[in-house]
Amino acid sequence: MRLVALVLCMMTTAGVFAAMFHAVLTYRRTENSRYFHRSAALELIWAAVPCLMFVACAAPAAKLILALPNNQPELTQPLQ
Repeated sequence: MRLVALVLCMMTTAGVFAAMFHAVLTYRRTENSRYFHRSAALELIWAAVPCLMFVACAAPAAKLILALPNNQPELTQPLQ
């Protein structure tokens, strides 16, 4: 499971950097940069992708936490 999480993090990082470098190299000195100014579709995608990633990561964690038995005192008692 740890290896899967590591690979997903690496793929996400590589994808973000690839998109960033593509945008910087393609649109830094051209007239195409005007298409990114106040683009509602781009802003929605920019906001939706991290939200979907959060849900994809939080759902398995919540499932695991809910599957824990309630009779484990070491998880509920304060440290002494």
